[in-house]
Amino acid sequence: MVPSFEKRVRAFAIDTAGVTLLLILSLPFTAEVALYAAIGGVFLFYILPYILSSGQTFGKRIQKIKVVDLDGTDVPLWRILLREIVKLGLSVFTYGIYLVVAFFFMSEKTGRTIHDYIFRTKLIDLKPEVKGENVLGKTESMRKRGF
Repeated sequence: MVPSFEKRVRAFAIDTAGVTLLLILSLPFTAEVALYAAIGGVFLFYILPYILSSGQTFGKRIQKIKVVDLDGTDVPLWRILLREIVKLGLSVFTYGIYLVVAFFFMSEKTGRTIHDYIFRTKLIDLKPEVKGENVLGKTESMRKRGF
């Protein structure tokens, strides 16, 4: 099943928030420390999780989505790391415009963005949402009782 646009954005935001937090915590120190914190944050939140867990960063794990090959198998590590580096590089060098364009052209049917087409990958939803499961204003006990 194709993950929703919101799940993809939330997963990316979680990873980016981790990098940003490290950068903010390093601001009282010298610019050199801030640079090392930024580089370390990118490695810690964008690269290392793919080495530890195939196809998932921390944000993707929380959102229960995973990057896989087109046939549903695990993506080789070199390709998934290259995919992530290209995505982040284009995002930084275009000041985020790439992300807007990539998500704007994301196919609803396949859920693939520009970097997914380049590296022949797709995202899958490990736990698809059930319609009516997350209804605002209703607790679990109310739903069990039929309210």
